[in-house]
Amino acid sequence: RYNVLLRDDKSYPYVLMTSEAWPRIAMHRGPRAVAGRYFGPYASVGAVRDTLNLMHKLFRLRSCEDSVFRNRSRPCLQHQIGRCSAPCVGLVPARDYAESVRRSALFLEGRSDELTDELGRDMEAASVRLDFEDAARIRDLIAGIRSLQARQYVDGRAADLDVLAIAMQGAAACVLLLAFRDGRNLGTRAFFPQTRGSDNPEEVLTAFISQYYGEQTPPREIVLDRDLPDRELFEQAFSATGERRVQIKANVRGERAGYVDMARRNAELALGTELTSHAAQLARAEALRDLLRMPSLPQRIECFDISHTMGEATVASCVVFDAQGPVRGQYRRYNITGITEGDDYAAMNQAIARRFRRAVEG
Repeated sequence: RYNVLLRDDKSYPYVLMTSEAWPRIAMHRGPRAVAGRYFGPYASVGAVRDTLNLMHKLFRLRSCEDSVFRNRSRPCLQHQIGRCSAPCVGLVPARDYAESVRRSALFLEGRSDELTDELGRDMEAASVRLDFEDAARIRDLIAGIRSLQARQYVDGRAADLDVLAIAMQGAAACVLLLAFRDGRNLGTRAFFPQTRGSDNPEEVLTAFISQYYGEQTPPREIVLDRDLPDRELFEQAFSATGERRVQIKANVRGERAGYVDMARRNAELALGTELTSHAAQLARAEALRDLLRMPSLPQRIECFDISHTMGEATVASCVVFDAQGPVRGQYRRYNITGITEGDDYAAMNQAIARRFRRAVEG
């Protein structure tokens, strides 16, 4: 019934906590090839960076790669500014670091209230045994978590919420997602699905929801900028898939109505920007056609560039455009070897030959 293609060339960013003796925490994108726990997905890279910034301040986990971690002989700048406990040089006991990892996981799982209650008990215990330095450290940690809760919670509660709004101009559509997890705003993300010629926003939004939440775990609450005829059916399907009750709401009031309005306005702005960009690209393609006296518009453009450092470490890059714009998944980079240093012509010849060798031989 709904023939809409959800087109997006970006994978979703996650927060990765590795499974090692001294786990590190970092942003991850792409296949889950690294052993560890993955928290997310997040709506944007900015949201992941904000989360990591907070985690380093509160729990002081390492972020360095293993190659750096194994070869440190003294603490790095991250330790000096209070963002890492320096496990690389043994400045934190393994037991204390493991406890910080466990508490970080509680926070990322959205169990902030459970975490603050546990920390409160630990602070009281430290005070009883007259370990006031440890009690003060835990107090500051609790204050940091509660400050975040007070600043970011939706309706004063740990909301698990997605807000979706759609904007359309003809058959062009933009669906904007505003995500909250554990009451924290994880940012926004704009999608531009191919509508197959449909100009019905309810139909496009219905197709988007079915495809998007077919790949991602739905939150407990999904708020839409318009009601859908299959809303109750989606609620039943998502509740069964996620093994928890999922509510889909369309007519909301108060703070949620404000989020819907914000998502709707941002969707309209994003769609306008996308259409303007597409029109400008079309104009450039037409100008190129006229300049080269081509019989029709170019359907594919590949651009090569050579860079090096004073003749050394020569690298060639290739970017690809089609009628819709950049095709980032087909970008390529080539390390150039076996040429005279600084010979850009030889480097270009090698890059183009490697790029098209399979097509010619096939």
